[in-house]
Order: sequence, then structure tokens, then C-alpha cells
Amino acid sequence: MEAESAEVVVVGPSGARITSLELTKERVTVGRLTELNDVALEPDPELFVSRTTHCALERVGARWYVVDAGSVNGTFLRRGDELRRVEGRAALQDGDVVCVLASVDDGVRRYFELAFRQVDGGQATRAAPVADLAARVPSTDACLAYDSDAARLVLRRESGDGEVQLRPQGHRLVRHMAERNASAGGTSVLCSHDELMQAVWGDEPMHTRLELARLVWELRRELRRLGGEDLVESERGRGYRLRTCPVD
Repeated sequence: MEAESAEVVVVGPSGARITSLELTKERVTVGRLTELNDVALEPDPELFVSRTTHCALERVGARWYVVDAGSVNGTFLRRGDELRRVEGRAALQDGDVVCVLASVDDGVRRYFELAFRQVDGGQATRAAPVADLAARVPSTDACLAYDSDAARLVLRRESGDGEVQLRPQGHRLVRHMAERNASAGGTSVLCSHDELMQAVWGDEPMHTRLELARLVWELRRELRRLGGEDLVESERGRGYRLRTCPVD
């Protein structure tokens, strides 16, 4: 029996769509390291212990399965209203959502969600969970404004402004990205991992990309409270962008 085509739509814990991926290979891996995985996620570094691959989507004959790679925090499968932990492997059905823990805020568990869609006759089935996820994507009217003199980051949108709380390293991170955007006339500039580490820590030794990932995660966590997590964008294996307000 010939296998049907399939794809996954990857959504962050705020509901912002991260990417979609057509499943053309026999095995697609999901994990932290961009160099080793087909889908790279950026959860809370203290929670996401798996260093290489967290889970994988595998095709066996005509069926697709989600396989947990022995992750500490587990891989979960949501089917309808039921959320259950994957023990070893589980067969996927159209509309299933694979859930990977992203953070725990005040006891609330938030997940990255990989919505599985089966393609039938050249048309992707519009499964209800995928439509629900897309409906949660934040509006695009928001942007970030950073006042270097006052060390103040504000999320601006038509419905009202909100101040974002940061620790000193977070301010250095945001200041650098905002200044790079301003120098480019307001365009969101891709800032490399190395330049951001230099901007935050200078020549201090012993700092790692894991610490940088933690800073970015903290920034996104604060933005999530205001519905603006998607204002920090990542480019796989290269760096981050900050969506700032247009230059007056």
C-alpha cells in the first residue's frame, strides 16, 4: 500500500505558527539542536534536558508514528480532548497533535504543538485542531519600542501598550537588536548568535549559546503575557530578529 503524503504544522506555546514541514523523508527528528534535527524548538533550557533528539516522526509502510526518544519531560499526543503521554511509539491519525513541553509558568504547562495532517488526493485535510491553532496566532498590529535612555521596552498595539520587564542582560540583548534595526531604517535585522553574545557579555569568558537561548526564552515569556511572543523571530542555526516599530 502506497503511503499518503503528510505534513506537520508547528505552533509555539503562544499559538504563533512557527513553520510547516512536508514529511517527505522516512524519519523527521524534533529537538533543540538545529544542526541535528529537522524541527528545532526553543523551550525553557532548564526543562528541555534532551540534548540531541527529543522525539521523531517515522513512516512505517503506509503509517506514520511519533516515537519518543527517551526524553525526560516526555512526548504527548493530543487526540480530540484527550492528552496522553507517548510510551515508546504511537500511530498518528489525521488531526493528531504531538505536544512537547515548552515551559511551566506558575504550574501551567505550555507546549510546542506539531499538528499532523494527512494529504488525500493532493489536498491537505483541514483538520479541526490545525484550524484551531491558526486562529490563535497573535495579530500583526503589534511592534516593540525600546527607549535606551530609560531602559524601557514597550509592546505597542492598537488595543493598548504594555511594558515588558527584563533583567539587565535582557536589556543589553534588546538594546543591541533595536539599534541594529534602527540603523537599517527600521527593518528587522537578523542578529547572529555570536554578535548577540558579544553584545550581552562582551569579553566575559565561559558564556554559551544555551545562556543566550535562556535570555531569548525569558524575553518571549514576558512578551507572551502580552500576546506578543511572535515579535522575537528565530532563524534556524543563524540567530534572532526583533520586530520593532517603524522609525519615525
